[in-house]
Amino acid sequence: MPEIPDLDAIVSYLRTQIVEATITSFSLPRAWMLRSAPSITPESVLPGKQIEAIDRRGKHVLFSLREVSLVVHPMLVGRFYYVAPEEKPPREMVFEFVLSTGKVLRYADEKQMGRLYLVPGRDYSSIPGFLEQGPDPLAADFTFERFLEQLKGRRGEMKGLLTNAKVISGIGNAYVDEILFEAGIYPFRKKTDLSEEELKKVYDAIPTVLNRAKKVVADRMGSRIDLKIRDFLLVHGKGGKPCPRCEQKIATVGTWQRATNFCRRCQPGLMTDPSKK
Repeated sequence: MPEIPDLDAIVSYLRTQIVEATITSFSLPRAWMLRSAPSITPESVLPGKQIEAIDRRGKHVLFSLREVSLVVHPMLVGRFYYVAPEEKPPREMVFEFVLSTGKVLRYADEKQMGRLYLVPGRDYSSIPGFLEQGPDPLAADFTFERFLEQLKGRRGEMKGLLTNAKVISGIGNAYVDEILFEAGIYPFRKKTDLSEEELKKVYDAIPTVLNRAKKVVADRMGSRIDLKIRDFLLVHGKGGKPCPRCEQKIATVGTWQRATNFCRRCQPGLMTDPSKK
């Protein structure tokens, strides 16, 4: 699932390439993936429009035009491609912008789980959960006090809370593992069991991990905005390999996209399922 470091790299690159470009034509091979108001059809409003801005909000990418906005939530495996038009489209292509730059922007989703929304102006109220998102963890106003306020009254496990978009937007399964490893906190500890000092360690770890990852991803991704770059992570996806701090094997609980990776020694806590490695 693309998270803040991935999406910020994509948005930053596309800003340099297609802001102020005009959409000369638009195609939507998988039309059923688009949600829009009945009065708005992409074929009628997108061609001829200039892309005025590209932004990220949580895990959404926002393409703002004069009268409408196209909002993309890539979910698990959605990918963008900015390429020459003669390049073969991915089989799972969802939409394509042909642009005045002479290139095309494509969005593909092999599992067809992504969500696309075409909304009037900058009105995002019709997008489920969009306006209820918590603060962006890299925003200047995301202070420790705001972090504590977002957690107030919640009693869940720390991993679940940090990936809850209503608490904090933009953090997913991969980077929450990295954040909790950085902070030395067991992923399944309840928030109510953590001291304020421990919560401060989690808070401090969030920008440390995300900003460090943003630089790596942006440098290595470059123009290949379709790439998923995760091999540099310290614990996520590294189950069974030595911990980079203590060399004990990194533990795994769960499978595939829902797997949690952590170090039992560096992040001590009771295992919820001792049968898991």
